[in-house]
Amino acid sequence: MVDIKKTIKFHGLEVANVIVRYSRREINKPDAINIQEFDATKDPQIYETVNIQVVSDFVTITFYKNESENIIIRRELIPTSVVEHIWVSDLQQ
Repeated sequence: MVDIKKTIKFHGLEVANVIVRYSRREINKPDAINIQEFDATKDPQIYETVNIQVVSDFVTITFYKNESENIIIRRELIPTSVVEHIWVSDLQQ
């Protein structure tokens, strides 16, 4: 099995990692809040590139099978109203 290099981008610029911490209400328990994290380096999705952007009222996470041909596997939208923090780790020189 060939290990595919995954590229992580924040607003189209390559970075080492992006972590988004956000809260989500439980469906059956509206008073219960569940803190969740999206960590690009730990995400199990198979992809070539993941691009995280803050666009309007959402943090948009787009997984590309082939970014140069704009072949998208899936896209996730997290409302900015539930985002608590975004960490962006730049590439080290």
